[in-house]
Amino acid sequence: MRNWRSFYEILKFPLEIILIAFIMLGTGNLLTNPALGISAYITSEYVRAAAEMFMTGGRFVIVCFPLVFLIRLVTRRSGSGTTVLSALAGYLAFLAATIFFTRADLPATAYSSILGMSVSRSSIPAFNQGVHYPLQTGVVATVIVAAITNWSYNRTRKRNEDGIFAFISKEASVAIRTVFLCALSGVAVSFVWPFFIAFIQRVIRFISVDTSNPVNLGLYGIMNRLLGVMNLGTLIRTPFWYTNAGGSWVNLAGVSIAGDVNIWTNQLPSNALVGMAGRFFTPYYILNIFAVPGMIWAMYSLHTDAMERRRLRITCLIASAASLVCGTLLPLELMLVLLCPLLFVFHLGYTAILYAICQSLHMYLGYASTDTSTITALPGTLPEYLNYIQYPSLSQTLLYVAAAGVISMVIYFLVTRLYFRHMAIDLFDNGNRERLVKATIKAAGGVENIKMTQSGISSMTLSVYDPNKADMDRLKKMGAFRIYETRAGYVICFGAASTMIRMGVTTAIRDSIRSVNTN
Repeated sequence: MRNWRSFYEILKFPLEIILIAFIMLGTGNLLTNPALGISAYITSEYVRAAAEMFMTGGRFVIVCFPLVFLIRLVTRRSGSGTTVLSALAGYLAFLAATIFFTRADLPATAYSSILGMSVSRSSIPAFNQGVHYPLQTGVVATVIVAAITNWSYNRTRKRNEDGIFAFISKEASVAIRTVFLCALSGVAVSFVWPFFIAFIQRVIRFISVDTSNPVNLGLYGIMNRLLGVMNLGTLIRTPFWYTNAGGSWVNLAGVSIAGDVNIWTNQLPSNALVGMAGRFFTPYYILNIFAVPGMIWAMYSLHTDAMERRRLRITCLIASAASLVCGTLLPLELMLVLLCPLLFVFHLGYTAILYAICQSLHMYLGYASTDTSTITALPGTLPEYLNYIQYPSLSQTLLYVAAAGVISMVIYFLVTRLYFRHMAIDLFDNGNRERLVKATIKAAGGVENIKMTQSGISSMTLSVYDPNKADMDRLKKMGAFRIYETRAGYVICFGAASTMIRMGVTTAIRDSIRSVNTN
Protein backbone atom coordinates (compact mmCIF):
# COMPACT_ATOMS: atom_id res chain seq x y z
CA MET A 1 0.00 0.00 0.00
CA ARG A 2 2.73 2.45 0.98
CA ASN A 3 4.74 1.65 -2.15
CA TRP A 4 1.72 2.20 -4.38
CA ARG A 5 1.00 5.58 -2.76
CA SER A 6 4.59 6.58 -3.39
CA PHE A 7 4.08 6.32 -7.15
CA TYR A 8 1.54 9.13 -7.11
CA GLU A 9 3.84 11.40 -5.12
CA ILE A 10 6.78 10.53 -7.39
CA LEU A 11 4.87 10.92 -10.68
CA LYS A 12 2.82 13.99 -9.73
CA PHE A 13 5.20 16.31 -11.60
CA PRO A 14 5.20 14.22 -14.84
CA LEU A 15 1.39 14.25 -14.68
CA GLU A 16 1.49 18.05 -14.63
CA ILE A 17 3.85 17.99 -17.61
CA ILE A 18 1.42 15.78 -19.54
CA LEU A 19 -1.44 18.16 -18.71
CA ILE A 20 0.61 21.10 -20.02
CA ALA A 21 1.36 19.09 -23.18
CA PHE A 22 -2.39 18.57 -23.74
CA ILE A 23 -3.00 22.29 -23.27
CA MET A 24 -0.29 23.06 -25.85
CA LEU A 25 -1.71 20.51 -28.28
CA GLY A 26 -5.27 21.70 -27.73
CA THR A 27 -4.32 25.36 -28.27
CA GLY A 28 -2.54 24.54 -31.50
CA ASN A 29 -5.41 22.35 -32.67
CA LEU A 30 -7.94 25.09 -31.89
CA LEU A 31 -6.03 27.56 -34.06
CA THR A 32 -5.22 25.29 -37.00
CA ASN A 33 -7.95 22.64 -37.29
CA PRO A 34 -10.22 23.68 -40.19
CA ALA A 35 -13.06 21.57 -38.78
CA LEU A 36 -13.35 24.00 -35.84
CA GLY A 37 -13.71 27.06 -38.09
CA ILE A 38 -11.25 29.34 -36.24
CA SER A 39 -8.29 28.80 -38.57
CA ALA A 40 -10.10 30.58 -41.42
CA TYR A 41 -9.85 33.88 -39.50
CA ILE A 42 -6.13 33.58 -38.73
CA THR A 43 -4.02 35.23 -41.42
CA SER A 44 -0.77 35.81 -39.52
CA GLU A 45 1.94 33.29 -40.38
CA TYR A 46 3.55 33.92 -37.00
CA VAL A 47 0.40 32.83 -35.17
CA ARG A 48 0.16 29.73 -37.35
CA ALA A 49 3.84 28.96 -36.74
CA ALA A 50 3.36 29.31 -32.98
CA ALA A 51 0.31 27.04 -33.13
CA GLU A 52 2.23 24.40 -35.08
CA MET A 53 5.08 24.69 -32.58
CA PHE A 54 2.71 24.08 -29.68
CA MET A 55 1.22 21.06 -31.44
CA THR A 56 4.62 19.55 -32.24
CA GLY A 57 5.88 19.95 -28.67
CA GLY A 58 2.64 18.68 -27.15
CA ARG A 59 2.54 15.65 -29.45
CA PHE A 60 6.10 14.66 -28.57
CA VAL A 61 5.46 14.71 -24.82
CA ILE A 62 2.15 12.83 -25.10
CA VAL A 63 3.55 10.14 -27.41
CA CYS A 64 6.64 9.73 -25.23
CA PHE A 65 4.98 10.06 -21.82
CA PRO A 66 6.29 6.60 -20.75
CA LEU A 67 9.80 8.01 -21.22
CA VAL A 68 8.90 11.03 -19.05
CA PHE A 69 7.68 8.62 -16.37
CA LEU A 70 10.87 6.59 -16.71
CA ILE A 71 13.14 9.58 -16.11
CA ARG A 72 11.21 10.54 -12.97
CA LEU A 73 11.13 6.98 -11.61
CA VAL A 74 14.91 6.66 -11.74
CA THR A 75 15.70 10.19 -10.54
CA ARG A 76 17.30 10.19 -7.11
CA ARG A 77 18.55 12.82 -4.71
CA SER A 78 22.04 11.42 -5.18
CA GLY A 79 23.28 9.65 -8.26
CA SER A 80 20.58 11.07 -10.54
CA GLY A 81 23.01 11.53 -13.41
CA THR A 82 24.04 7.89 -13.22
CA THR A 83 20.53 6.48 -13.05
CA VAL A 84 18.99 8.77 -15.68
CA LEU A 85 21.72 8.18 -18.25
CA SER A 86 21.74 4.45 -17.52
CA ALA A 87 17.95 4.30 -17.87
CA LEU A 88 18.03 6.13 -21.21
CA ALA A 89 20.72 3.77 -22.51
CA GLY A 90 18.77 0.78 -21.20
CA TYR A 91 15.55 2.04 -22.79
CA LEU A 92 17.26 2.36 -26.18
CA ALA A 93 18.77 -1.12 -25.77
CA PHE A 94 15.32 -2.50 -24.96
CA LEU A 95 13.82 -0.89 -28.08
CA ALA A 96 16.70 -2.05 -30.29
CA ALA A 97 16.24 -5.62 -29.09
CA THR A 98 12.56 -5.55 -30.04
CA ILE A 99 13.48 -4.41 -33.55
CA PHE A 100 15.66 -7.42 -34.28
CA PHE A 101 13.89 -10.19 -32.37
CA THR A 102 10.20 -9.46 -32.94
CA ARG A 103 8.23 -11.24 -35.63
CA ALA A 104 7.62 -9.11 -38.71
CA ASP A 105 4.08 -10.39 -39.35
CA LEU A 106 2.35 -8.56 -36.50
CA PRO A 107 -0.25 -5.85 -37.27
CA ALA A 108 1.22 -2.47 -38.19
CA THR A 109 -0.17 -0.97 -34.97
CA ALA A 110 2.12 -3.24 -32.92
CA TYR A 111 5.16 -1.25 -34.07
CA SER A 112 6.03 2.40 -33.62
CA SER A 113 8.89 4.71 -34.56
CA ILE A 114 9.73 5.52 -30.94
CA LEU A 115 12.32 8.33 -30.74
CA GLY A 116 12.81 7.88 -34.49
CA MET A 117 14.39 4.43 -34.16
CA SER A 118 14.14 2.18 -37.23
CA VAL A 119 16.21 -0.22 -39.31
CA SER A 120 16.07 -0.41 -43.12
CA ARG A 121 19.55 -1.74 -43.89
CA SER A 122 21.26 -4.64 -42.19
CA SER A 123 23.67 -7.48 -42.77
CA ILE A 124 20.66 -9.73 -42.09
CA PRO A 125 18.84 -10.20 -45.44
CA ALA A 126 15.38 -10.23 -43.85
CA PHE A 127 15.91 -6.73 -42.48
CA ASN A 128 16.61 -5.25 -45.89
CA GLN A 129 12.98 -5.69 -46.91
CA GLY A 130 11.17 -2.56 -45.77
CA VAL A 131 11.61 -0.51 -42.60
CA HIS A 132 11.53 -2.21 -39.21
CA TYR A 133 10.42 -0.38 -36.05
CA PRO A 134 10.50 -1.17 -32.31
CA LEU A 135 7.57 -2.80 -30.59
CA GLN A 136 5.03 -0.41 -29.09
CA THR A 137 5.06 -1.60 -25.48
CA GLY A 138 4.03 1.64 -23.74
CA VAL A 139 4.42 1.76 -19.99
CA VAL A 140 5.44 -1.91 -19.88
CA ALA A 141 8.89 -0.93 -21.12
CA THR A 142 8.97 1.90 -18.57
CA VAL A 143 8.27 -0.46 -15.66
CA ILE A 144 10.87 -2.99 -16.83
CA VAL A 145 13.65 -0.48 -17.50
CA ALA A 146 12.98 1.52 -14.30
CA ALA A 147 13.07 -1.65 -12.17
CA ILE A 148 16.32 -2.83 -13.77
CA THR A 149 17.97 0.59 -13.45
CA ASN A 150 17.07 1.04 -9.79
CA TRP A 151 18.13 -2.52 -8.98
CA SER A 152 21.46 -2.04 -10.75
CA TYR A 153 22.10 1.22 -8.92
CA ASN A 154 21.19 -0.19 -5.49
CA ARG A 155 23.31 -3.28 -6.07
CA THR A 156 26.32 -1.16 -7.01
CA ARG A 157 25.93 1.11 -3.97
CA LYS A 158 26.11 -1.95 -1.70
CA ARG A 159 29.38 -3.18 -3.19
CA ASN A 160 32.68 -2.11 -1.64
CA GLU A 161 34.86 -2.44 -4.74
CA ASP A 162 35.13 0.35 -7.29
CA GLY A 163 33.35 -1.58 -10.02
CA ILE A 164 33.13 -4.86 -11.85
CA PHE A 165 36.80 -4.54 -12.68
CA ALA A 166 39.42 -2.22 -11.27
CA PHE A 167 39.37 -0.03 -14.38
CA ILE A 168 35.55 0.37 -14.48
CA SER A 169 33.88 2.82 -12.12
CA LYS A 170 30.71 2.12 -10.19
CA GLU A 171 28.81 4.53 -12.45
CA ALA A 172 29.95 2.70 -15.57
CA SER A 173 29.08 -0.66 -14.06
CA VAL A 174 25.52 0.58 -13.41
CA ALA A 175 25.18 1.54 -17.07
CA ILE A 176 26.71 -1.71 -18.34
CA ARG A 177 24.51 -3.88 -16.15
CA THR A 178 21.40 -1.87 -17.03
CA VAL A 179 22.00 -1.97 -20.78
CA PHE A 180 22.76 -5.69 -20.75
CA LEU A 181 19.69 -6.65 -18.68
CA CYS A 182 17.39 -4.29 -20.61
CA ALA A 183 18.56 -5.80 -23.88
CA LEU A 184 17.80 -9.29 -22.55
CA SER A 185 14.40 -8.08 -21.38
CA GLY A 186 13.74 -6.65 -24.83
CA VAL A 187 14.51 -10.04 -26.38
CA ALA A 188 12.18 -11.78 -23.92
CA VAL A 189 9.37 -9.29 -24.54
CA SER A 190 9.81 -9.77 -28.29
CA PHE A 191 8.81 -13.42 -27.91
CA VAL A 192 6.01 -12.82 -25.37
CA TRP A 193 4.38 -9.68 -26.82
CA PRO A 194 2.86 -11.41 -29.91
CA PHE A 195 0.58 -13.35 -27.56
CA PHE A 196 -0.71 -10.07 -26.13
CA ILE A 197 -1.21 -8.68 -29.65
CA ALA A 198 -3.10 -11.85 -30.61
CA PHE A 199 -5.42 -11.33 -27.63
CA ILE A 200 -6.12 -7.73 -28.68
CA GLN A 201 -6.84 -8.90 -32.22
CA ARG A 202 -9.37 -11.41 -30.92
CA VAL A 203 -11.10 -8.66 -28.96
CA ILE A 204 -11.18 -6.47 -32.08
CA ARG A 205 -12.71 -9.26 -34.15
CA PHE A 206 -15.30 -9.92 -31.45
CA ILE A 207 -16.36 -6.25 -31.35
CA SER A 208 -16.33 -5.76 -35.13
CA VAL A 209 -18.67 -8.73 -35.73
CA ASP A 210 -21.58 -6.55 -34.57
CA THR A 211 -20.76 -2.92 -33.76
CA SER A 212 -24.48 -2.19 -33.37
CA ASN A 213 -24.54 -4.33 -30.24
CA PRO A 214 -24.41 -2.13 -27.08
CA VAL A 215 -22.40 -4.81 -25.26
CA ASN A 216 -19.74 -4.78 -27.97
CA LEU A 217 -19.53 -0.99 -27.83
CA GLY A 218 -19.25 -1.15 -24.03
CA LEU A 219 -16.33 -3.57 -24.36
CA TYR A 220 -14.69 -1.19 -26.82
CA GLY A 221 -15.06 1.65 -24.32
CA ILE A 222 -13.32 -0.35 -21.59
CA MET A 223 -10.46 -1.50 -23.85
CA ASN A 224 -10.03 2.00 -25.28
CA ARG A 225 -9.56 3.67 -21.90
CA LEU A 226 -7.57 0.79 -20.39
CA LEU A 227 -5.07 0.62 -23.26
CA GLY A 228 -4.94 4.41 -23.39
CA VAL A 229 -3.38 4.73 -19.92
CA MET A 230 -0.80 2.13 -21.00
CA ASN A 231 0.12 4.24 -24.05
CA LEU A 232 -1.22 1.41 -26.23
CA GLY A 233 -4.48 3.02 -27.34
CA THR A 234 -3.50 2.85 -31.00
CA LEU A 235 -3.91 -0.96 -30.88
CA ILE A 236 -7.68 -0.68 -30.41
CA ARG A 237 -8.39 2.73 -31.96
CA THR A 238 -6.74 2.46 -35.37
CA PRO A 239 -8.80 -0.57 -36.55
CA PHE A 240 -12.13 1.08 -35.67
CA TRP A 241 -11.21 4.64 -36.54
CA TYR A 242 -9.50 4.06 -39.89
CA THR A 243 -10.23 0.52 -41.18
CA ASN A 244 -13.18 -1.67 -42.11
CA ALA A 245 -13.55 -2.81 -38.49
CA GLY A 246 -15.20 0.57 -37.85
CA GLY A 247 -17.55 0.22 -40.79
CA SER A 248 -17.51 1.23 -44.46
CA TRP A 249 -19.53 3.60 -46.63
CA VAL A 250 -19.75 4.17 -50.38
CA ASN A 251 -20.08 7.83 -51.42
CA LEU A 252 -21.92 9.14 -54.48
CA ALA A 253 -18.77 8.77 -56.58
CA GLY A 254 -18.71 5.06 -55.82
CA VAL A 255 -15.62 5.29 -53.61
CA SER A 256 -15.60 3.01 -50.57
CA ILE A 257 -14.52 4.77 -47.37
CA ALA A 258 -13.48 2.73 -44.32
CA GLY A 259 -13.26 3.70 -40.66
CA ASP A 260 -15.50 5.71 -38.37
CA VAL A 261 -13.37 8.87 -38.56
CA ASN A 262 -13.10 8.79 -42.35
CA ILE A 263 -16.83 8.14 -42.82
CA TRP A 264 -17.87 10.96 -40.50
CA THR A 265 -15.34 13.39 -41.99
CA ASN A 266 -16.60 12.71 -45.52
CA GLN A 267 -20.32 12.76 -44.67
CA LEU A 268 -20.27 15.91 -42.52
CA PRO A 269 -19.62 18.61 -45.20
CA SER A 270 -22.69 17.55 -47.20
CA ASN A 271 -24.77 17.01 -44.04
CA ALA A 272 -25.43 13.49 -45.29
CA LEU A 273 -24.95 11.72 -41.96
CA VAL A 274 -26.32 8.25 -42.47
CA GLY A 275 -25.70 4.95 -40.77
CA MET A 276 -23.89 4.75 -37.45
CA ALA A 277 -20.88 6.97 -38.12
CA GLY A 278 -19.68 8.56 -34.88
CA ARG A 279 -20.63 5.71 -32.54
CA PHE A 280 -17.05 5.35 -31.30
CA PHE A 281 -16.80 9.01 -30.23
CA THR A 282 -20.07 10.17 -28.66
CA PRO A 283 -19.02 9.36 -25.05
CA TYR A 284 -15.91 11.55 -25.49
CA TYR A 285 -18.15 14.65 -25.58
CA ILE A 286 -19.97 13.59 -22.41
CA LEU A 287 -16.76 12.80 -20.54
CA ASN A 288 -14.62 15.76 -21.64
CA ILE A 289 -17.23 18.52 -21.49
CA PHE A 290 -19.21 17.39 -18.44
CA ALA A 291 -17.93 14.40 -16.44
CA VAL A 292 -14.27 15.35 -16.09
CA PRO A 293 -14.98 18.93 -14.88
CA GLY A 294 -17.45 17.41 -12.41
CA MET A 295 -14.73 15.16 -11.00
CA ILE A 296 -12.19 17.99 -10.92
CA TRP A 297 -14.46 20.25 -8.85
CA ALA A 298 -15.45 17.36 -6.59
CA MET A 299 -11.78 16.90 -5.73
CA TYR A 300 -11.47 20.64 -5.20
CA SER A 301 -14.41 20.58 -2.77
CA LEU A 302 -12.65 17.94 -0.65
CA HIS A 303 -9.86 20.34 0.35
CA THR A 304 -10.78 21.77 3.73
CA ASP A 305 -8.00 24.38 4.06
CA ALA A 306 -9.32 27.77 2.88
CA MET A 307 -5.87 29.00 1.79
CA GLU A 308 -5.24 25.78 -0.11
CA ARG A 309 -8.62 26.09 -1.83
CA ARG A 310 -7.79 29.60 -3.02
CA ARG A 311 -4.51 28.36 -4.45
CA LEU A 312 -6.15 25.38 -6.16
CA ARG A 313 -9.06 27.36 -7.60
CA ILE A 314 -6.98 28.69 -10.50
CA THR A 315 -5.52 25.25 -11.15
CA CYS A 316 -8.99 23.70 -11.29
CA LEU A 317 -10.22 26.44 -13.63
CA ILE A 318 -7.30 25.79 -15.98
CA ALA A 319 -7.80 22.01 -15.82
CA SER A 320 -11.53 22.38 -16.50
CA ALA A 321 -10.90 24.72 -19.43
CA ALA A 322 -8.33 22.27 -20.79
CA SER A 323 -10.87 19.45 -20.57
CA LEU A 324 -13.42 21.53 -22.50
CA VAL A 325 -11.03 22.71 -25.22
CA CYS A 326 -8.69 19.75 -25.71
CA GLY A 327 -9.79 16.93 -23.43
CA THR A 328 -7.74 15.78 -20.44
CA LEU A 329 -8.91 12.19 -20.11
CA LEU A 330 -5.39 10.72 -20.22
CA PRO A 331 -3.83 12.84 -17.42
CA LEU A 332 -6.92 12.38 -15.25
CA GLU A 333 -6.99 8.63 -15.81
CA LEU A 334 -3.29 8.29 -15.04
CA MET A 335 -3.86 10.20 -11.80
CA LEU A 336 -6.79 7.92 -10.90
CA VAL A 337 -4.72 4.79 -11.51
CA LEU A 338 -1.95 6.04 -9.22
CA LEU A 339 -4.06 7.73 -6.53
CA CYS A 340 -7.38 5.88 -6.38
CA PRO A 341 -7.55 2.71 -8.52
CA LEU A 342 -11.09 1.89 -7.40
CA LEU A 343 -12.32 5.21 -8.76
CA PHE A 344 -10.59 4.39 -12.05
CA VAL A 345 -12.51 1.09 -12.14
CA PHE A 346 -15.74 3.09 -11.71
CA HIS A 347 -14.64 5.35 -14.57
CA LEU A 348 -14.05 2.33 -16.82
CA GLY A 349 -17.44 0.89 -15.98
CA TYR A 350 -19.23 4.18 -16.50
CA THR A 351 -17.50 4.67 -19.85
CA ALA A 352 -18.72 1.24 -20.94
CA ILE A 353 -22.27 2.15 -19.87
CA LEU A 354 -22.08 5.41 -21.85
CA TYR A 355 -21.03 3.57 -25.01
CA ALA A 356 -23.85 1.07 -24.55
CA ILE A 357 -26.50 3.74 -23.87
CA CYS A 358 -25.41 5.95 -26.76
CA GLN A 359 -25.62 2.99 -29.11
CA SER A 360 -29.01 1.93 -27.74
CA LEU A 361 -30.42 5.46 -28.18
CA HIS A 362 -28.68 5.92 -31.57
CA MET A 363 -26.76 8.96 -30.33
CA TYR A 364 -23.94 9.46 -32.84
CA LEU A 365 -21.60 12.43 -32.67
CA GLY A 366 -18.32 11.76 -34.45
CA TYR A 367 -14.87 13.22 -34.85
CA ALA A 368 -13.94 15.13 -38.01
CA SER A 369 -10.22 14.91 -38.68
CA THR A 370 -7.72 14.18 -41.43
CA ASP A 371 -4.95 13.35 -38.94
CA THR A 372 -4.32 9.62 -38.58
CA SER A 373 -2.63 9.85 -35.19
CA THR A 374 -4.73 8.12 -32.54
CA ILE A 375 -2.52 8.82 -29.51
CA THR A 376 -2.64 12.61 -29.92
CA ALA A 377 -6.17 12.86 -31.33
CA LEU A 378 -8.49 15.29 -29.52
CA PRO A 379 -12.07 14.10 -30.06
CA GLY A 380 -15.05 15.23 -28.03
CA THR A 381 -14.13 18.87 -27.33
CA LEU A 382 -16.45 21.82 -26.73
CA PRO A 383 -15.35 23.76 -29.86
CA GLU A 384 -16.22 20.75 -32.04
CA TYR A 385 -19.51 20.29 -30.20
CA LEU A 386 -20.45 23.95 -30.79
CA ASN A 387 -19.42 23.68 -34.42
CA TYR A 388 -22.05 20.96 -34.94
CA ILE A 389 -24.86 23.37 -33.99
CA GLN A 390 -24.92 24.56 -37.60
CA TYR A 391 -26.10 21.11 -38.75
CA PRO A 392 -29.88 20.73 -38.27
CA SER A 393 -29.70 16.93 -38.49
CA LEU A 394 -27.56 16.89 -35.33
CA SER A 395 -29.75 19.15 -33.16
CA GLN A 396 -31.53 16.30 -31.38
CA THR A 397 -28.28 14.42 -30.81
CA LEU A 398 -26.68 17.54 -29.34
CA LEU A 399 -29.57 17.91 -26.88
CA TYR A 400 -29.33 14.26 -25.86
CA VAL A 401 -25.57 14.56 -25.36
CA ALA A 402 -26.03 17.69 -23.23
CA ALA A 403 -28.67 15.97 -21.08
CA ALA A 404 -26.51 12.87 -20.63
CA GLY A 405 -23.57 15.14 -19.88
CA VAL A 406 -25.33 17.04 -17.09
CA ILE A 407 -26.40 13.76 -15.49
CA SER A 408 -22.85 12.42 -15.82
CA MET A 409 -21.40 15.57 -14.25
CA VAL A 410 -23.62 15.14 -11.20
CA ILE A 411 -22.81 11.43 -10.94
CA TYR A 412 -19.04 11.98 -11.22
CA PHE A 413 -19.20 14.79 -8.64
CA LEU A 414 -21.16 12.72 -6.12
CA VAL A 415 -19.26 9.46 -6.67
CA THR A 416 -15.90 11.23 -6.31
CA ARG A 417 -16.89 12.79 -3.01
CA LEU A 418 -18.40 9.49 -1.84
CA TYR A 419 -15.21 7.64 -2.68
CA PHE A 420 -12.80 9.94 -0.86
CA ARG A 421 -15.08 10.38 2.16
CA HIS A 422 -16.24 6.79 2.65
CA MET A 423 -14.53 4.32 0.31
CA ALA A 424 -10.91 5.42 -0.17
CA ILE A 425 -9.50 2.87 2.28
CA ASP A 426 -10.32 0.09 -0.12
CA LEU A 427 -8.37 -2.69 -1.84
CA PHE A 428 -5.02 -1.55 -0.51
CA ASP A 429 -6.07 -0.87 3.07
CA ASN A 430 -9.33 -2.66 3.68
CA GLY A 431 -10.77 -2.49 7.21
CA ASN A 432 -7.91 -0.46 8.69
CA ARG A 433 -9.56 2.94 8.98
CA GLU A 434 -9.88 2.84 12.76
CA ARG A 435 -6.35 1.53 13.15
CA LEU A 436 -4.95 4.40 11.08
CA VAL A 437 -7.03 6.98 12.91
CA LYS A 438 -5.86 5.71 16.31
CA ALA A 439 -2.25 5.58 15.11
CA THR A 440 -2.45 9.17 13.84
CA ILE A 441 -3.90 10.41 17.13
CA LYS A 442 -1.22 8.57 19.08
CA ALA A 443 1.54 9.94 16.83
CA ALA A 444 0.20 13.46 17.42
CA GLY A 445 0.53 13.02 21.18
CA GLY A 446 -3.13 12.35 21.92
CA VAL A 447 -6.41 14.05 21.15
CA GLU A 448 -5.71 16.86 23.60
CA ASN A 449 -2.53 17.80 21.73
CA ILE A 450 -4.21 18.24 18.31
CA LYS A 451 -4.92 21.85 17.45
CA MET A 452 -6.27 21.56 13.89
CA THR A 453 -6.70 19.05 11.06
CA GLN A 454 -7.05 19.72 7.34
CA SER A 455 -7.00 17.37 4.36
CA GLY A 456 -7.00 17.13 0.57
CA ILE A 457 -7.22 14.28 -1.90
CA SER A 458 -3.73 12.91 -1.16
CA SER A 459 -2.55 14.28 2.19
CA MET A 460 -3.69 15.64 5.53
CA THR A 461 -2.25 18.43 7.65
CA LEU A 462 -2.13 18.05 11.41
CA SER A 463 -1.23 20.93 13.73
CA VAL A 464 -0.28 20.21 17.36
CA TYR A 465 0.08 22.33 20.48
CA ASP A 466 3.28 20.71 21.73
CA PRO A 467 5.59 19.33 19.01
CA ASN A 468 7.67 17.53 21.64
CA LYS A 469 4.79 15.13 22.28
CA ALA A 470 4.44 14.24 18.61
CA ASP A 471 6.20 11.29 16.98
CA MET A 472 5.16 11.40 13.33
CA ASP A 473 7.85 9.06 12.05
CA ARG A 474 5.93 6.10 13.47
CA LEU A 475 3.21 6.75 10.87
CA LYS A 476 5.59 5.68 8.10
CA LYS A 477 5.26 2.14 9.39
CA MET A 478 1.48 2.52 9.21
CA GLY A 479 1.42 3.41 5.50
CA ALA A 480 2.30 7.12 5.24
CA PHE A 481 4.64 7.59 2.31
CA ARG A 482 5.94 11.03 3.21
CA ILE A 483 5.79 13.30 6.27
CA TYR A 484 7.16 16.83 6.39
CA GLU A 485 6.64 19.91 8.54
CA THR A 486 5.31 23.26 7.34
CA ARG A 487 4.07 26.42 9.02
CA ALA A 488 0.56 24.97 9.08
CA GLY A 489 1.74 21.77 10.78
CA TYR A 490 2.73 18.25 9.82
CA VAL A 491 1.76 17.20 6.30
CA ILE A 492 1.13 13.45 6.21
CA CYS A 493 0.76 11.79 2.80
CA PHE A 494 -1.75 8.98 3.29
CA GLY A 495 -2.85 9.05 -0.35
CA ALA A 496 -6.58 8.82 -1.13
CA ALA A 497 -7.29 7.73 2.46
CA SER A 498 -6.28 11.16 3.84
CA THR A 499 -9.82 12.57 3.87
CA MET A 500 -11.25 9.57 5.74
CA ILE A 501 -8.45 9.62 8.31
CA ARG A 502 -8.91 13.36 8.88
CA MET A 503 -12.66 12.80 9.35
CA GLY A 504 -11.93 10.04 11.87
CA VAL A 505 -9.52 12.25 13.82
CA THR A 506 -12.05 15.10 13.81
CA THR A 507 -14.76 12.78 15.11
CA ALA A 508 -12.46 11.57 17.90
CA ILE A 509 -11.74 15.18 18.91
CA ARG A 510 -15.44 16.00 19.03
CA ASP A 511 -16.21 12.87 21.07
CA SER A 512 -13.45 13.84 23.50
CA ILE A 513 -14.89 17.35 23.90
CA ARG A 514 -18.40 15.97 24.47
CA SER A 515 -17.05 13.54 27.05
CA VAL A 516 -15.30 16.36 28.93
CA ASN A 517 -18.41 18.58 28.82
CA THR A 518 -20.61 15.72 30.05
CA ASN A 519 -18.33 15.04 32.98
